[in-house]
Amino acid sequence: MPSVSVIVSNFNGARFLPRLLETLIGQRGVTVEIVVVDRCSTDESLKILAAHPAVKVIAEPPETGLVSGYHAGTAAASHELLFFCNEDMWFDPDCLRLLAERIDLTARVCAADPWQWSYDGSEWIHGGTRFFRTGWALNSPHPRYAADFNVPLEAGEPVPFPCAGAVMIHRDVYRELGGWDTAFFLDHEDIDLFIRAWQRGWKAVQVPGAKVFHAVNASSAQTLTRLNVSVGRRRYVSQRANLTAIAMKYFSWRAVALAALVWPAVVLNNLVKFRGSFLCGDWEVLRELWRRWPWLMAFRKANSAYNRLRRGEDFFRIPEHRLTARGR
Repeated sequence: MPSVSVIVSNFNGARFLPRLLETLIGQRGVTVEIVVVDRCSTDESLKILAAHPAVKVIAEPPETGLVSGYHAGTAAASHELLFFCNEDMWFDPDCLRLLAERIDLTARVCAADPWQWSYDGSEWIHGGTRFFRTGWALNSPHPRYAADFNVPLEAGEPVPFPCAGAVMIHRDVYRELGGWDTAFFLDHEDIDLFIRAWQRGWKAVQVPGAKVFHAVNASSAQTLTRLNVSVGRRRYVSQRANLTAIAMKYFSWRAVALAALVWPAVVLNNLVKFRGSFLCGDWEVLRELWRRWPWLMAFRKANSAYNRLRRGEDFFRIPEHRLTARGR
């Protein structure tokens, strides 16, 4: 029977925890260990978790971000498969089993991506992922390629990257890849991790039958008290900086220059739409990249052999990752 360590990031998610824990404990066909990384919650979260003594609870400040919490949780995980998820979710009883059955290291399949539905199950919000060529994408590391996250792929078909909000990965491969980049507060951390996986010959696959029900963006309105800023504002700066950071880590310098043009395009877009608060965030993006510059250059140097073998920009245009008429 597959064994799975479920690592949950929780930030004031008391209203979601009972159902999340109930559906994780009720998983069929797998041995489940639950690790909850609590982000200094001020609601009833810790009281709810205390009623489940088998659940491992560790603390991590919310300011570090989603995948920093995930990574901290791996230290308490003991099983061969890791399933990372948000707190605002619940799961079909066969979800983890179906994901685990698709991971096959001999076939170089290291990760599995479930389908996600709205919390009430009425709307399909995440299926198969494919890239498609576009004029200019403002929310992609490669501005000539955007992503379609609702492609009806068959079970076992490869995807370029699973969604970081709910993903299963083999523990040994997670370690080989160096884990999540903990400088990513929120957004695009999944692309970052799976460019590394692709460069090393690993792949992820789609599992439509593994169903996750998700109250998307439930934490964005909360406040990071120590920073005196909302999660949404911190997220905006992070996701814009992360796009350029990915290019700097993996792309050829020519492709980095192309990716860098996204920043002025975003600034112009915010000017035209009179979005003053976003313009302030755009300047913070530059400060964030300057702060991360030494580490980004150190990573680029350490990863140079893989970057020469498989340039990061090619991740977005190889046939296996591209949208086709059949995929629609």
